[in-house]
Amino acid sequence: MAEPDERTFDVVSDGNRLAAGIVIPPRPRASVILLHGIPSVSPSEPGDPGYPGLARRFAEHGYAAAWADLRAVRGSEGFFSIDGWVRDTVAIVDAVRAMEGLDELPLALAGSSAGGAVSTEAVRRGARVDLLALLAAPATWVSYASTPTAAVERITEEAGMPLDPEVIAAPDAWAAEFGEVETERSIADVHVPVLIVHGSADDVVPVDHAHRIAANAPGAELEILNGAGHQLRKEPRAVERVIEWLKARVG
Repeated sequence: MAEPDERTFDVVSDGNRLAAGIVIPPRPRASVILLHGIPSVSPSEPGDPGYPGLARRFAEHGYAAAWADLRAVRGSEGFFSIDGWVRDTVAIVDAVRAMEGLDELPLALAGSSAGGAVSTEAVRRGARVDLLALLAAPATWVSYASTPTAAVERITEEAGMPLDPEVIAAPDAWAAEFGEVETERSIADVHVPVLIVHGSADDVVPVDHAHRIAANAPGAELEILNGAGHQLRKEPRAVERVIEWLKARVG
């Protein structure tokens, strides 16, 4: 049996080069893009394969699976902004769509936590996506960016992402972008199949956020995983549920 093709690729968004990778199995049935949430300065758990490992898991089931670091995260250039992350997501979708052999395949976007919020807004703005999966996505940002100063502190100190010096000096307009990228509002204008997965024991984004998103997304499938926490990429039940959903939708 042929081995999957695993390689890195570059995406350029607003002049920022983003680090990205993809695992392509022989004869892929569809493409999946996996997007992370707000990072943490805490060290990774030993042996954690991260999103590249998650991409390999999807490739085992016949899906070309891509991951990318959005601007200001790990190996990617740029200063963080939530609207910039939305534009990055559109650029990543376009880059995967342009790959030979993947251009005509269905494409799913699977966003975790903040990655779910920016994925939803990217689809609302016209990103060429056929399916959308949201894992532990926040309905709104009230608890995260309650004030511009609080948002700056959390991004620079807890997430370790650089900000434009002009933003640090005057953060109001930058912080206001969070209010324009809210999942429970964006989802109403998304017209592709949607899967919402959330853990009942999520201590970062309370489970009621999933119900709020679903209330504005008629026809969306909602899966609450009893006892699951926030990092659903590490939860086998969540990964299996997304794979089952993809198989039901695209084969």
